[in-house]
Amino acid sequence: MSAKKQNVFFISDSTGITIESLGQSLFTQFPDTEFVITVFPFVSDKQEALRVITHISGLANAGHRPPIVFTSLADEALKNLFLSHDIPILDIFSTFIPVLETCLAAKASHAVGETHGVGSPLKYVQRIEALDFTLNHDDGMKLNDLANADIVLTGVSRSGKTPTSLYLAMHYNLKIANYPLADADFESSILPQAISGVRNRLFGLTLAPRQLFKIRQERRPASRYASLEQCEYEVRRAESIFRAARLPFLNTTSISIEEIATTILQRLKLRARVSGQ
Repeated sequence: MSAKKQNVFFISDSTGITIESLGQSLFTQFPDTEFVITVFPFVSDKQEALRVITHISGLANAGHRPPIVFTSLADEALKNLFLSHDIPILDIFSTFIPVLETCLAAKASHAVGETHGVGSPLKYVQRIEALDFTLNHDDGMKLNDLANADIVLTGVSRSGKTPTSLYLAMHYNLKIANYPLADADFESSILPQAISGVRNRLFGLTLAPRQLFKIRQERRPASRYASLEQCEYEVRRAESIFRAARLPFLNTTSISIEEIATTILQRLKLRARVSGQ
């Protein structure tokens, strides 16, 4: 039975990353629905809001299922513009801010960009530094300064190291490196020399061989690299190396990237880097 399709829109006056992450977490509770996601970032004036409204209204008028619209807009006038065009919105501000105002006995600023840390220059710089480090240490690049990484992920090729690295950098301001295990590494049962010196920062990622086979077939079909036999061999050898080194590792086959990141932080006893640390 094919999954039901549902159009979802995330509308933000900043990047949209925070609100999309919230929505993606909620969507995991509805496995029988295929969510078709569109993000509209930097919606900060009436003209841009009307452009988005026209797009969403066009889908609704074409006979599609009513779209679901998430927003983190701080500007009340822009939110009311959507409502005036009969577009119901799920507004995270109206959901959570009143409760927080009551608990804190204080009024929220409702400032544009605050949800993304734009108001904190140091935090913003930390995020950019984390992303820059992570991109420069992707897929085994720049192995000479791994001691500067907060976490070094390792595992077979296509086991989810890069997306997990970027998620940890973007959402937790952490510097992540990742190292793909290769044929030469599988010939031994010990950690590769390139990463053996940072074992206290290491975390392994693995997944079911058939899932790996499916992923690799999309990238390099009918190759030795993508064969089920090779996938089974690499996963078996990688997990053997992890166990021999007593390295923490996680099977990522059926869990979300948010769960992967949270599990890594918990097991390595790490927290997000915040301003001043």
